[in-house]
Amino acid sequence: MLHLIYMGISFVSSLMYAFARHLFRKVSGYFIVAGMTITGYIALFALHVAIFALVGTTINEKKLPKSIHTFYRWFGLLTLKVFVDTFRFRVRISGKEKLPQDNFLIVSNHRSIFDPLIGITRLKKYDMAYISKEENLRIPFVGRYMKAVGCLDLDRENTRNAIATINKAAEYIKTGHCNLGIYPEGKENKTSEPLLPFRAGAFKIAKKAHCPVAVMTIKNSDRVFRRFMFKRIKVDIDILGVIPAEEVSRMSTQEISDKAFGMMYENLAA
Repeated sequence: MLHLIYMGISFVSSLMYAFARHLFRKVSGYFIVAGMTITGYIALFALHVAIFALVGTTINEKKLPKSIHTFYRWFGLLTLKVFVDTFRFRVRISGKEKLPQDNFLIVSNHRSIFDPLIGITRLKKYDMAYISKEENLRIPFVGRYMKAVGCLDLDRENTRNAIATINKAAEYIKTGHCNLGIYPEGKENKTSEPLLPFRAGAFKIAKKAHCPVAVMTIKNSDRVFRRFMFKRIKVDIDILGVIPAEEVSRMSTQEISDKAFGMMYENLAA
């Protein structure tokens, strides 16, 4: 909604300027209005980002809020929504009714850097946060917001860090701090294959938290850089089903991984 307000302000301002200067007497006036509208939108978005960065400096990484329901989450989600809408994603979600009432771990394939942004904004009522690679939480300003809303970093090359993250993630889910998402592939899939091999260790979180595992797929989020500004990108999110907590407790992490992989592969290869 906010991106439409920014666009509306830019367009109306451009029209007023055009009428005041009698620009519509020539065909070039229409192009001037279009250019001014786009420029105005970019300026307003840049101002929003500048405020976002300024507010981010007030987040104390050493003393994060006890709850994710803070001004930082509200403003962070608002900014993410503007960002996602600016890139003209049209997101369709199916199967949300399958998500459990209790807190859960959600696993998905990974096609683009936009995946967690789309997931957090479109599933915001489920208090989603994501486990991400360490570098992402070091991004100036953005990393602070990520930590404030419950995101955790995972360094798979550092065993101590990986164990600490898994334990923290399990604690977040068990205490109802937030629901967490993770990508078992471990990185973006830039191949033509539907899925990369899974890292079964990701499912240790569900084992430790004694929680259900929601299985999801996302499609077409990797097309944004090829089609941006020319055509809206239709992103499909499918909640395929849930592996109940009781089943998670009985199965090994490899068995859970294999089951989730099979569910995703069948959906993506169809």
